[in-house]
Amino acid sequence: MVSNDTTISSLAEHDGPRKDRSAYEIEIVEDAKIAPAVFTEAQERHLVRKLDLWIVPLMMVTYMLQSYDKGILSAASQFNINADLGLTVVIGHEADGTPITNNQRYSNASMIFYVGYVVGTYPMSYLAQRFSVSKIISGATFLWGAVVMSTAGCTNYAGIIVNRLVLGVLESAVAPTFTVLVTFWWTREEQGLRTGLWYCCVGVATAISPLINYGLGQIRGPLASWKPMFLVLGAVTTLWSAALFFCLPDSPMETKGLTESERELAIQRLNRNKAGTINHTFNKHQFFEAFRDYKLYSCTILILLTGVPSGAIGTFGTIVINGFGFSHFESLALTCPIGGLTALSILIVSYVSRKFANSRYLCIAICGIISIVGTVICWVGPRNNRGLLFAGIFLIAVQVASGGLAVSLAASNIAGHTKKATTSATTFVGYCIGNIIGPLIFGASPGPLYRAGFIGSFVCLCAVVAIAAATYVLLRRENAKRDRMHGAPIDHVSVDEELTDVQNPDFRYVL
Repeated sequence: MVSNDTTISSLAEHDGPRKDRSAYEIEIVEDAKIAPAVFTEAQERHLVRKLDLWIVPLMMVTYMLQSYDKGILSAASQFNINADLGLTVVIGHEADGTPITNNQRYSNASMIFYVGYVVGTYPMSYLAQRFSVSKIISGATFLWGAVVMSTAGCTNYAGIIVNRLVLGVLESAVAPTFTVLVTFWWTREEQGLRTGLWYCCVGVATAISPLINYGLGQIRGPLASWKPMFLVLGAVTTLWSAALFFCLPDSPMETKGLTESERELAIQRLNRNKAGTINHTFNKHQFFEAFRDYKLYSCTILILLTGVPSGAIGTFGTIVINGFGFSHFESLALTCPIGGLTALSILIVSYVSRKFANSRYLCIAICGIISIVGTVICWVGPRNNRGLLFAGIFLIAVQVASGGLAVSLAASNIAGHTKKATTSATTFVGYCIGNIIGPLIFGASPGPLYRAGFIGSFVCLCAVVAIAAATYVLLRRENAKRDRMHGAPIDHVSVDEELTDVQNPDFRYVL
């Protein structure tokens, strides 16, 4: 293993021409003492298949439950939670008698979740780096399940605000940690698809939850019709936390779920990423380097901007569709295909970006353009054509895939454990801010038109396309510059060196 002093003293050589680094390369080989074992492609395929069937389902179910639990409020709005807790106020009527509503309190109850998410993101990321990932994730999952169950005990506006704030703090443990966890097990070429698999479960939750929620809302008893869905789903989440506690691995170095040969192969694959070591030490230099790196801001702003329309539709989707003239049941049922399209679009772009190298930013731009069309339809479309208006909502859902790709880029284009964890946490702060802005815009815009909300979504998606194009150009130039200065990359950087992508001249950025 190369010492930290050797790594630091060698950075100057790393910055020079490749021919000047031969002494350093020999030092690496001599210090390694034992040549790495050689594995066949069949052995690697077997390991990847094992990881896909073991870790990916755990992440998918967890993220689906997270998305489901935080979104129950939207479904509960169709079962009188707004009236019971004073979240919606009628401020007038249209000429045809349609109520004009003020949904600011409902918007605040949705938005405060993401305030809690922002508050919890950095502490949770720090805890996940310092301690066992499986214990942090399973503990947070158990606690947020209990908080979801406690929602049924809320009786007023203040109660639901506190409840949702705490829920956001606890759920902030999942997504940033999963983003980093993917880099522990899969190569950079494989990460986009695996990130897409767990990230697409936001769509899966949207697709399966409406009819389940409707069924739970039909339970007749002493409780208000919206309360059983919180009690049942919260209980399911607390039970799932046990599966995470016993089954979710931390890293190839620490898990007991691999044989010795599989562990060595997994570590060699980690070396291939040139993304730095897995450790539990906070690196202050990497922390500050992350905030000096424009890639952090590019990914964060992309996720923020895509979060505005997705947060708005996630919160106001059933209400907006109901305003098109659909019944309460139809409004719930029509969110199913929206969730299906969300999941499908994430999977398609994840597969395309895996199949065609350096196509991630292109896919981000294409998804953004498709959703821009949807915002225009909902903004200026005829109000008497509810089918066309719903089609607009359907198209807006595609942009969630852009956010998913930005999440994968935040992991694949950053090296160094602390820098990667910091970047991942920051991108999800952007996600939270976007999900705060979206409901606020829609909440401040009178229903059932919500014109300001659709205009705001249109502007954000136009910015997504522009930023994706600009970042693609900048990273392409950086890759070309490194090729000119250092030549083609070589595989001599060890996973134990803990170099960042800026320090490592063999690192090439995914486009």
